[in-house]
Amino acid sequence: MSVPFRIAVLALALATAACSERVVSDLPAPAYTQGEVAYAAADRDLRVVVHGNPFPMNQQAFGRLVTDSMQNRIFGVRTNFTTTPNETARRDYRVVLAFNPTENLLNSSLCGMPTIPTAPPGGPIVVQGAFCRSSGTLTSATGWMDEVRSPDDPSFRQLISDMTFSLFPAHRSENDFDSCSGTDC
Repeated sequence: MSVPFRIAVLALALATAACSERVVSDLPAPAYTQGEVAYAAADRDLRVVVHGNPFPMNQQAFGRLVTDSMQNRIFGVRTNFTTTPNETARRDYRVVLAFNPTENLLNSSLCGMPTIPTAPPGGPIVVQGAFCRSSGTLTSATGWMDEVRSPDDPSFRQLISDMTFSLFPAHRSENDFDSCSGTDC
């Protein structure tokens, strides 16, 4: 492969990446376990609280669009993500998603905030999310997209899917905990 061809392929890859979505996960809380995820969500409704709306559409319809993109994204746990949970939902558990918050927020604070100020529709999308037990955060992540054509854009649905996978990791990495035992720790 020639050098100019490699440079062209790399430039194309970078340009394509610039228009796509990205998700960055925070480290799960030490209390996060798959057992608790199963307790909170298996074979039941799991409440989703949606703050903001990056599209000029009805908030209820936007909530359905978001939860539809979240379905079947917890490894080994069948749940129903919904903004209108029934009596099967465990009251202490929920997912909070904030679209285009107007203030700088720590993801860990999302579970304790009753309202989150958000920007009006339009422009790039930033979404902050958390899986909550009561007012505590078990997991959290941030995702963003530079360009969104419509609420039906497959890239938007992929962003929500990736956020859900990030909020419910199947296992903890050995690197999630500091295992340093030396004097320089």
